[in-house]
Amino acid sequence: MNVLLFGGTGFVGRNLIEELLMNGYKVSVVTRNHQKTVNQFGNKIQVIEWDNIAPLSSIYKLDQIDFVINLAGESIGSRRWTNSVKAEIRASRIRTTGAIVAAINNGTIQPKVLINASAVGYYGLCEDEEITESAEAGQDFLAQVCREWENEAYKVQNTGTRVATIRIGVVLGNEGALKRMALPFRYFIGGPLGNGNQWLSWIHIRDLTSMIRFIIEHQELAGPINAVAPNPVRMGEFSKMLGKVLARPLWLPVPEIFLKIALGQMAEMLLHGQRAVPKKVLSADFEYKFPKLKAALENALGNRKGV
Repeated sequence: MNVLLFGGTGFVGRNLIEELLMNGYKVSVVTRNHQKTVNQFGNKIQVIEWDNIAPLSSIYKLDQIDFVINLAGESIGSRRWTNSVKAEIRASRIRTTGAIVAAINNGTIQPKVLINASAVGYYGLCEDEEITESAEAGQDFLAQVCREWENEAYKVQNTGTRVATIRIGVVLGNEGALKRMALPFRYFIGGPLGNGNQWLSWIHIRDLTSMIRFIIEHQELAGPINAVAPNPVRMGEFSKMLGKVLARPLWLPVPEIFLKIALGQMAEMLLHGQRAVPKKVLSADFEYKFPKLKAALENALGNRKGV
């Protein structure tokens, strides 16, 4: 069982590699930084260098790949969204996905499954309704990016390749978004973002990686899949629980105007969430390790009650 992984050096990718290796998969990671990846994983994986420009047919020995997982894309939360940053966010996703699809369609890779990342931002600015995989795309920038990203993946013409696009929520672990969200609480200045009423669809990193493996192993799962926990919460509830787990007080909300000044258009991502629910994986009997927020936060933060 050979997996070809794009985006394997990021937070989700590194944890996914461990999940796959522990369950008997052989993993090949495609990267632009060969030495950095080798330093991270040693000889546990095969490292394949690719400049993200040349066609994948220029890489040899891809004919034995059974599964392809694409997590590659420029971070959406690391910089203010200038026009150039937004262009790179979009291009980095479309470019890599397009190269993978072209390689599948021309027979360079012949995987049984292509799992392509997406995000719950696909649904755009939502109110209180529960959002399942059948909901339509939103109209804001992130929704447009996710729609184009997924559409690129569905250009696969090989009928022997099952395609799934996983719409990932906020991932809870010892890195990524949670680390940044916890920082103000550690300095006793934490509070909800905006009015606190917006929904937050989240998932623990261990559930996300095991869900990806579950999708590989369950042929009935295809198309869009909400990669979220079954119990989304409002931002106010999330912030209150985060403060409780860290044994820190909850202060006044961070006003919307401050977020918009500091983050520009990226603030919309934090101020307007989605109440996404994982209808497809629940119907397939996927079992969560962390379906409830309190246990997920405690595990992700290492059960630390203080700094």
